[in-house]
Amino acid sequence: MSSNFAPHRIRARYLRALKSMPIPVSLADPPDPARLTVLGTEPVGDRLVHFGTVASAPRLWMALSGAGPAVEVDGRLLGYVTGLVVGEPDLWVCDGAHRDWVFDAANSRELKRAASRVWFSCVQDCEG
Repeated sequence: MSSNFAPHRIRARYLRALKSMPIPVSLADPPDPARLTVLGTEPVGDRLVHFGTVASAPRLWMALSGAGPAVEVDGRLLGYVTGLVVGEPDLWVCDGAHRDWVFDAANSRELKRAASRVWFSCVQDCEG
């Protein structure tokens, strides 16, 4: 009979918990959110998040919508998402002002899901 407290189960749960957490990162030269080529916009929690790319830094970037129209990105750059192609998204957070909001478990899960929806929708549109 195996216990729920067996070392291998504890390690597996710990690794899953670590994998689900956003990763803080400091960027020396982050892209200007207003220069993103927006691929999609999704509501996450109580905010509107734009997902887009910049030619000089090819990642799926996330930026908050500012006070302007929903199609304009004039808010703050949250960070970026990697690992979408292999189905294991990692959330990298570069904005300290919104770090607590992103680190909320529900928001970080929804950011990853929203990024996946935007990414795979764009892939499907590009492939026809």
